[in-house]
Amino acid sequence: MSEGISGAGLPQIERLFIKRVLVPSIRIVCTWNIALYMIKREVNIIEKLIKSFDEETLQKRVLIKRAFAIEDHSRDYSINMTLEHLRIAGTNIMSVIDALSNEKEFPEDITIQAVKPKDNRKDEADFFFHFMKTYEEYIKKHKKNYSKKTKKHPWFVNFNNFDWSCFMYMHTFIHRRQIQAIIKELK
Repeated sequence: MSEGISGAGLPQIERLFIKRVLVPSIRIVCTWNIALYMIKREVNIIEKLIKSFDEETLQKRVLIKRAFAIEDHSRDYSINMTLEHLRIAGTNIMSVIDALSNEKEFPEDITIQAVKPKDNRKDEADFFFHFMKTYEEYIKKHKKNYSKKTKKHPWFVNFNNFDWSCFMYMHTFIHRRQIQAIIKELK
C-alpha cells in the first residue's frame, strides 16, 4: 500500500522551499519558549482530534492525498503510526538537542528510515502523549543556549540545538495536518 520509497524525500521544489524559506523564517520568529508553546498547542489539537476514536480506528491505515512536507512513502499511515513516527523522531531530536547543548558531537547518522513507524500498536497514543510531556519538561529545564555544534537534517541543512527545537514544532505541525487528512479519509 505504501507509495514511493522510504526516505526518498520530498519533491525538489518543496524541499527547497522548506530549506530556503520556511526554516530561515522559523529561525527568525521562534524562541525556545515560543517553539515549546507551539508544540504544546499542536499536541493539544492532536489530543482533541483523536479523543473520540476507538483503538481499531486509530490503527486503520488510510491512503491520503499528496500533502505538503509528507513523503509519498508516509501517505498510507494510520493515526497511531503517525503518532509513533512523531514519538520516535521526537525522542531522537531530544537526544540531538541534548548532545549539541553540551557541545558534543551527535555521532549517529540521522536517517528518515530510522524514524518510520514499526508497530501500529493500539496504545500508541498513550506512549506519544507521555513522551510529549517528557519533552516539555526537558525543554522547560533546558538552559536555552545556542550551540556551536550542529547536526544535519537528512533533507535540509545543519541545525544547532535551537534549530532542532524549532524543527520539533514544524515537524509536529506537519504531522498534525497528516492526522487531520487521515481523519478526513476515515469519514
